[in-house]
Amino acid sequence: MSSSQSSKFSVKNPYGSIDNSFKTKRENSSEFEYRFSGIKCKCDIESPCQEAWKEGTLDPGRKIFGCSRYKDPSKRCNFFLWVDPPYSERARDVIKGLKMKNMKKDEEIHKGVVEYNFVDKKMLVLHEQCKSLEKKNDELVELLQKKERKVFKYKFLFILVLVWFMMKLFN
Repeated sequence: MSSSQSSKFSVKNPYGSIDNSFKTKRENSSEFEYRFSGIKCKCDIESPCQEAWKEGTLDPGRKIFGCSRYKDPSKRCNFFLWVDPPYSERARDVIKGLKMKNMKKDEEIHKGVVEYNFVDKKMLVLHEQCKSLEKKNDELVELLQKKERKVFKYKFLFILVLVWFMMKLFN
């Protein structure tokens, strides 16, 4: 059903033929804002339409109009007007349950972030250790190459001396 379509629901009456039908209309947010724009608080300032999600609100998620200076207690006029009708007990229970699930998910996310940060720091330490080991390895490779060159020189010198000695001996 689109946001501008109306649908007709009908309820059969077992006691007679009275038509208990009624129409509902779903509003999209722009229609809602247009219909309720221009509401002013006691300060004569246009009141913003907000959703009540403050902790302890009986009907979280209901739309309200309030003083636009609500953040400044010294200037606000305490204007308050519910736009939506109150929720049923079932709706309140469902919302409360969903909020609890959301809080648990937020805790899980927080734990995941803490674990990620720990692992990230550990990775940085390991990366630094790896770089240090690579540097030490490079130094050892260079030292080994120097030693190998030195050994090669001694071997070459030994062979030269041996050849010289053999030439002296056989000449």
